[in-house]
Amino acid sequence: MSDLRSRLSLSALALLAAFTLLALVGPAPAEAKKAILNIAAKEPETLDPHSSILGQTQAIVRFLYRGLTRFAIKDGKVTTAEVEPDLAESWTLSPDGTLWTFKLRKGVQFHKGFGDVTAEDVKFSFERQMKRAPGTLFGVNLDVIKSIEVVDPYTVQILLKSFDPIFLLRMVGYQQGYIISKKAVDKYGDQYKWNPVGSGPFYFDRHAPREKVVLKAFDRFVGGRPQVDEINWFDVPEDATKLIGLEKGTFDLLYPEAVTADFADQVKKMGAVLDRRGPGGQERFYVDMTKPPFDDVRVRKAFMHAIDRKAIKETMYPGDLARLADSCVPPGYFGHIPMAFPEYNPELAKKLLAEAGHPNGFTIKNYFISKSFFYPKVLTLAQEQLRKVGINVEIQVVEHATYHENIRKNLNPFVLYGGTRITDADPWLSLFLDSREIPNPATGNKGTNFAHYKGIDDLLVKGRVERDVKKRAALYHEAQKRLERDLVCLPLTDVPSMWARNPKRVSTPFNPDYGEFALHYTYNYPELLKVLD
Repeated sequence: MSDLRSRLSLSALALLAAFTLLALVGPAPAEAKKAILNIAAKEPETLDPHSSILGQTQAIVRFLYRGLTRFAIKDGKVTTAEVEPDLAESWTLSPDGTLWTFKLRKGVQFHKGFGDVTAEDVKFSFERQMKRAPGTLFGVNLDVIKSIEVVDPYTVQILLKSFDPIFLLRMVGYQQGYIISKKAVDKYGDQYKWNPVGSGPFYFDRHAPREKVVLKAFDRFVGGRPQVDEINWFDVPEDATKLIGLEKGTFDLLYPEAVTADFADQVKKMGAVLDRRGPGGQERFYVDMTKPPFDDVRVRKAFMHAIDRKAIKETMYPGDLARLADSCVPPGYFGHIPMAFPEYNPELAKKLLAEAGHPNGFTIKNYFISKSFFYPKVLTLAQEQLRKVGINVEIQVVEHATYHENIRKNLNPFVLYGGTRITDADPWLSLFLDSREIPNPATGNKGTNFAHYKGIDDLLVKGRVERDVKKRAALYHEAQKRLERDLVCLPLTDVPSMWARNPKRVSTPFNPDYGEFALHYTYNYPELLKVLD
């Protein structure tokens, strides 16, 4: 590990030294009996589950909240194709496919004495997003809803604008599906983000900024009290620091920014395992087709010919750490088909640029990129490839939150982005390529259609009401063919979600490697984690 330590900053070493000292001193007698799980990740910027797309936030809120439904466990795996009851004990659908009636489990408790989970909380959780309450990000996934009615404290009816083939998936405890306490939001207002109240297996205890978030077992959790008593979610930005902490026993689980070959090798050498889930996240470029020079399809094609996707994949994720992306809809998502993309050909890229009036290329000034996760590494590789064909990108590295703000102000002519969504083509394409999601600072629209694309709106509308599975799949196949034609999205890699785990300290009931198309929300059932002696 000497090479690894040599890369640590002084601040990281100081942080690790503090953790090590705590380990040497040992727990107090009262603490020694607790089953404590220590996770090294990055500090979430909010614990409001409807207000963040950041991976570390999406990971931690799963410990705090539940949804009406949850992904079903089948044959020892968590599926993304089937759901089972969670906060709702049952549901019915009207013959015309537009009215859902959910019966809630009675007696399910919110944390910290906020009372039963009721139909009012369900109505509030969805309507705050549908009304685009400040900070909420997932309302587009609920646009199919026309109205919500509270029938009685434990019955809620949701009327849809039209039949929605994946509505029960939208109700899963993930992003827009989490149910929060209306009373808690009314009490805390803007401060709710650090006073979260859910009904999940753990409740929020405290937040020490730039140090850790502490969660504790919820005695009244509907699924039974978790075996883990306390979770310390440490803010450890550097993956190298996380690895040393895992080796020393300071940390039990690591949520890395990026699993490189070196990272995977170090995990293996120390006897730890990588819990690997697919399909995971896709890293990709969106090209804004509405502004020069990329409003010319020849320039977009030249851009794609200039990018060596295979080289980026093998540099970032050699071997089986990831796969070369073959579609703008990730594998494992309903409706996926392979697409054809311009192959790496810098000479052809130069020719196309010349034909488009850029014989000497062009320069992109003030290009913003996040300092976090895969962003700076992937963009640096792409920058060098683009430079070879005359496209010069002058990079400004910024904080991750600033990056998200800037790309929604349309400050980058092409956008590097990554993420996961419910594994169906509709929510994926709706978020990233529906014209309603084009970012617009003037209107406050902070959507994620960074290509400013309008070419598949008609297919998305049809897909949302189509009941025939084969016909619905065909609509998404056609959407991918149009994207292939219009060259607004270039997917790079499909990267499984991978956490490093000390198997001698913590166990999960699921196999470390589910297979490629299993659940990509690694710890969607955190109550099943166990701390070992």
